[in-house]
Amino acid sequence: MAFAAKGSKGESFLAVVVGGGTAFGLVVVTSRAWKACQVDVAGSVPNGLTLLFLGVPIALIVNLVLFTVVFRYAGKAFLFSLIAAAIAIAIADLALFSWQGTPAASPGTCPGNVPPWWPEWIPT
Repeated sequence: MAFAAKGSKGESFLAVVVGGGTAFGLVVVTSRAWKACQVDVAGSVPNGLTLLFLGVPIALIVNLVLFTVVFRYAGKAFLFSLIAAAIAIAIADLALFSWQGTPAASPGTCPGNVPPWWPEWIPT
């Protein structure tokens, strides 16, 4: 597929769409978890501003770089490269959520700051 050839504008577009979309999803899930567990991470600064100015850039950079690296070096097949990049981003976002989405330093109402709606089969 010429559109998403390695190093093309199509690859950059896919990186922004997939990486940006999953970064936004990560920030939404983190925000919901913080609200459900009444976690106050930044003291006087609202959680929304913390996520906007700290969470979004970190998640976006991690996802864009990871997508680009995995997509380029996963192989020549477009679909395999796309699936490998999506799996790598999912694992990285789960790690980011486990690290900052359930902060141990900021006590909340939920045990371990893991919200009750979080599936137990997904580790945090």
